[in-house]
Amino acid sequence: MQYFDKHAKPALVVACGLLLVCGLGFRWAVSQLNVYLKKEPVELRGSFDTISRSIGRWRALGKDHLLDEAMLMELGTTKYLDRVYAIDGDARQGVLNAHVAYYTGLIDAVPHVPDRCLVAAGFHKKTQPENLPLEVDRSSWVEDSEFTNLATGQAYWNVRFKHDFTGQVVDVRMPVGDLRLRTTEFERPSQRNARVFGGYFFIANGRATATPEGVRVMAFSLAEKYAYYCKVQFIYSAADATPGKFVELVSEFLKDFLPELMQRLPDWAEVERRNEQRVAAASN
Repeated sequence: MQYFDKHAKPALVVACGLLLVCGLGFRWAVSQLNVYLKKEPVELRGSFDTISRSIGRWRALGKDHLLDEAMLMELGTTKYLDRVYAIDGDARQGVLNAHVAYYTGLIDAVPHVPDRCLVAAGFHKKTQPENLPLEVDRSSWVEDSEFTNLATGQAYWNVRFKHDFTGQVVDVRMPVGDLRLRTTEFERPSQRNARVFGGYFFIANGRATATPEGVRVMAFSLAEKYAYYCKVQFIYSAADATPGKFVELVSEFLKDFLPELMQRLPDWAEVERRNEQRVAAASN
């Protein structure tokens, strides 16, 4: 029969004690330094499925695509929109698949993006992702005279938006930063004559970024207590499709779609103001 060394039990007790002290010390340090590993959730202001089915000259085709349970688990959220729009409701003039997914209350995450998702669905990637500037019409955007984004010091821009269905007029804050579409060309073996482009960008804590790495910088900073990010993704397929045409169509679509989307996402300027008020109250 073998016996434990007589010093093993005290060593184990000491080791457990050290782990406990270190764990408590780590939690204390995190709280004192205002470091937030897990982010507090920020709820949507409205459901994505209430976004208008008419966006400028674009009209929705058929019903919204509903994901099954397995696909929802893969997506990682139940707050999404997957809808197909066509110019004047005519698929022959151009079809754009719009996909939006919302995430909040996470520790960290790697967003699902067309780079990987379409390849898993049987598409072949023909080009490497390229961040292309979106030329969204900003002629109706007005600089916000009251709020700036605290992380960047940049002023927000507002759009006076009239809902196509309700007729309600509201001012909506647009995301801070350059709008770029991370664009990749794909090929489907069964449709060799069609060129397929997938592109996306993210809105994270009131700021725009084209990359998943940008999301981590913006939404998962240790100094941020609250965080959200929203993936905005488009897929376009046509025999005469080009990167320029894809970006042009998405830019046109976003002129009216982006204010509707931002009306449903959290107003980050208000989130920052409420957080500042809580911090000030706690310090008094």
